Amino acid sequence: MLIAVDVDGTLLNTEFDDLLAQREIEAMKAVRQAGHVLALCTGRNLRSVEGLMESSGWYPDDLPLVLLNGATVWGGQPRQCLASQVLGRREITELVQLFRRFEVVPMIYGTDDDGGILHHETSRVNNILASYIDKRRQAVGAIHEVDDLLAVPLQEALEVGSIDEKDKVLALSQVVREKLGDRVKVINTQSLLGGGLYYWAEVFHGSCGKGAGLAVLREHFSDLNGPMVAIGDNYNDLDMFAAADFSVAMGNGPFDVRQQADLVTRPVTENGAALVLEQLAEGIFPPRIG
Repeated sequence: MLIAVDVDGTLLNTEFDDLLAQREIEAMKAVRQAGHVLALCTGRNLRSVEGLMESSGWYPDDLPLVLLNGATVWGGQPRQCLASQVLGRREITELVQLFRRFEVVPMIYGTDDDGGILHHETSRVNNILASYIDKRRQAVGAIHEVDDLLAVPLQEALEVGSIDEKDKVLALSQVVREKLGDRVKVINTQSLLGGGLYYWAEVFHGSCGKGAGLAVLREHFSDLNGPMVAIGDNYNDLDMFAAADFSVAMGNGPFDVRQQADLVTRPVTENGAALVLEQLAEGIFPPRIG
């Protein structure tokens, strides 16, 4: 089987924890030892995932990665980039201008070739975004604060995004879709910070998505003949659910995300993902929750 697992809100209780719990690590090891392909499928970029996995003490050099919601896909041994979808200068400029119009502070995620640097402006940020930036600075680093993002000579980027109040984010996202059309893909997810009142506005190349990233991996691992299982907790996991043969939502996920899964497991605080992975490693398919 190809088993795709989200990170934040699924393997990691990001609101409180900075490292993966040992039970989740052992469950992922067991899945691999059983002969399945385990892939991390996350909104994080390469630098962030590498920091998390290395700090957690488990980072196999052949672990497949679908990153930034499918903007980049890594696989093979040693691991190499299998696919990368970037925003061009035109899209970066238009997006920064639209974010500013809605008074949502934009952030630009650079490409992996440029070190995965996060660029953001010195303008006043809300408390939730400030908390995210502080956490990222401590855990990942590679943050550049600038006076004007459009003065930074970035010709390519993997993402333009931010965190803000839900209504502002949804209004901005609607206009981005109207103005830029299928050149971009807008993904809105509920932030794990802020008690559900804050949402992400993340904009990627139009062909991005976790489902599209998993299609790249499925083609790379051409000898896989078992079902694909997807485990996630948020709206950016829905196209991964649609691509999978069996989907599992975390008990802590939004109601409408849980509604679209084949199975709802326990919340991340109760090791719900590890419980499913342990069953898959033991040959129990489909998994079940008592």
